[in-house]
Amino acid sequence: MKTMVLDVKLPAQVKIKMTAGMCLLIKNPGIEQGDYPASRIQKGLVLVHENRDLSEEGVGFAVPVLRFGYETFFPGNARVTTEKNGDIAVVKIDYEMNIVERMVVKSRKRIESKAFYKIKEYFSRLHRDYPQLRRILAQSSNSIRHACGIDTKFDNTASSGIISIVNIVDARKGTIHVDVDMSKVKKEGRTEVNIMNELGANHFDSYRDSNGLFLRGNAIGTWDETFADEASFIDSRDNICFTLNRVKGARMFRGRELVEGRLSWSGLAYVLPHDIINFAYDIRIGAPE
Repeated sequence: MKTMVLDVKLPAQVKIKMTAGMCLLIKNPGIEQGDYPASRIQKGLVLVHENRDLSEEGVGFAVPVLRFGYETFFPGNARVTTEKNGDIAVVKIDYEMNIVERMVVKSRKRIESKAFYKIKEYFSRLHRDYPQLRRILAQSSNSIRHACGIDTKFDNTASSGIISIVNIVDARKGTIHVDVDMSKVKKEGRTEVNIMNELGANHFDSYRDSNGLFLRGNAIGTWDETFADEASFIDSRDNICFTLNRVKGARMFRGRELVEGRLSWSGLAYVLPHDIINFAYDIRIGAPE
């Protein structure tokens, strides 16, 4: 088995070829990932079809996000190790959880007030928990941002530790088995663990699940729990979908947001207990059935 070690702080890529003109890539944060504020986040495996990156603002597959009260921690860089043997590639990514979301006024002055971020988190929770309020909350947020010149940025902070994720990719079958190890990340004060699986909203514009639900565009919603055994996002143009299964002990959410220049993601997330150490699940990529 051939082993290659790459530090993705360097200008390098990890590329895994799949079938039907697809491949999976891991790229540096901020390099060739567009002008979205979230480009600062270290992405996971992203899907490329016929040389077109389908991720847009989406972070890719199996990317951890941690909550500590009103603070949300994202990975800012990673250490990547790959092993290949025929159709099987094992990609281990050690994510360093060392950046946080911050708001800035007129692209310069950073807002530091803890009270501000607590209020922001309160309205974010309203947005997630009360679908009937989402439209007015989104319109209000966009109006305030525009009037006050408020933008989103992601800044370095003290690391909360390393989350190791092993992706076992079967290129022929189009599957990824994901193993998550949380043993080297801070537990004190941690309130929630999220494992994100996101690609671009302009590409993946439809949702379908095993309960028979089919949604398109804005009808998908921004953050709704799904209780189906299996859920998929579909790129109708490229005839590609990615599918996840419900896992015991985890809640699964679907979402899609498209705001020009700021947001463009469609995806499925697992929300895990705050004290979890290990978690595993599977991703299936291919044509819709």
